[in-house]
Formats: sequence, C-alpha cells, structure tokens
Amino acid sequence: RTFPVKASIISAILLFSVLSNPLLGQVKFSLATDLSYLHNFDKQQRFSVFGQTLQGNWHLDKKNTFYTRVNYYAKGKYNSNLSATAKSVSTLPQSISVSNNTEMSLKIFSVGIKRYLVGYYDKLEKFNLYGSAGFGLIFGAATNNFSVPVDTSIYIVQNNIASGSGNFKRLTFDITGGWEIPVGYEIFLFTEARLHIPTSDYPSNYLLKNDHAPFTGSLNLGFRILFNNDR
Repeated sequence: RTFPVKASIISAILLFSVLSNPLLGQVKFSLATDLSYLHNFDKQQRFSVFGQTLQGNWHLDKKNTFYTRVNYYAKGKYNSNLSATAKSVSTLPQSISVSNNTEMSLKIFSVGIKRYLVGYYDKLEKFNLYGSAGFGLIFGAATNNFSVPVDTSIYIVQNNIASGSGNFKRLTFDITGGWEIPVGYEIFLFTEARLHIPTSDYPSNYLLKNDHAPFTGSLNLGFRILFNNDR
C-alpha cells in the first residue's frame, strides 16, 4: 500500500530533475488555470462537482510540453442503501436497513507530456489543437453518515462499509484533449476534456466500490499565460 506514496516521490524527483537540468535553461514557461467540472462515472458513487486547476507548462520545443497539474474539487455527495446482517442467529432483528449519505472530496496531482497536433505553444493566430498523456495520483477522502447507528460487534455491514471518515489514494493514467485560441498578448483561452483512469484499487472500507474507482472525467475552461517569451 506504500506504492502510491513511492510514486508521488518518484514524480517529485522527476519534476526536480527536469527543472534543474541546465540543458533546459532556454525552455519557455506558461501558467494555466481553469474552472473544472468533474464527474465520477462509478455507478455506485456517481456525483458531479466543480473545482479548479493550476498547471505549469515547460515548453521543450514548439510542439512538445512537459506539464504538472494540480486539481482541487468540492465535496461530491451521493446516497446508497445498505443492509447490516446479524453475526449470530440469536440477535434480533436479524438485519437492519441503513441509508448512507456519503461525501467524497478529491485532489489530483498529474505530470505528463502535451503534444500540439495543430499549431504550437506560442502561435498567436487562429487556434491550437493538442493532446496529452501522463500519470496522476488521486488523494481522496470519503465520509459515510449512516441513518441509524450500527453496532459492528454484532452486525456485519454490507461490503464491510464503515461509518465515519477515511482517506484513500489511487494511481491514474491521465488523457487530455483540448484546443485554445489567443485572446490577448500571449494569453490563450482554452477548453479541455480529461479522463483520469484508475490503475490501482487499494481497498478502502469507506468506498462502496474499490475496483477501478473512482473513474473520473472533467470538462475545463480557462486561460494560459505565456512568460519570458523572446520572439
């Protein structure tokens, strides 16, 4: 279960190596921020929330960019119906129906490579079209609120779901497609569609579904500002 932590350390080392490489002294930099609308596609944990993205872009050449991205989202809410079954045949009642109200919050850190398919990072005419791929790490927290208290010493809750709050982590493979247009001097308006595909499923008793979850996608609208660009 320490693998996600190791992955974040490796990502930080990779980022430091890229930024400290003297060969990249002439690499151009741009900063982007956007409003993000994220949807969790899990059938048992489906919700939609708004959030924000901060992204740094290191333009290796006209077509290729190394990026780091952090996403923060509001708490998503969803409901589920659970059953708690008695451990002993002498316990009455033998089962209890429980309504569970859940709140889930997500923070996503991602690194990867962006490739301009049409145009290039500092093109100030018409539009640019690009795609990107990378790896991410989801830092999640879930809080379950049962409608009735359940004594887990005598009852087993469906799927071993726990009441209260707990944290979880997920490694992801991230895919992005987007386009942008110049709206001012080295300021670009962009829209993107992103997918965060989970590649790990470390169990958490605070999630209804651990396998390939959370599986999220987002639509994003924002601005990218180019710095220190010598033309």
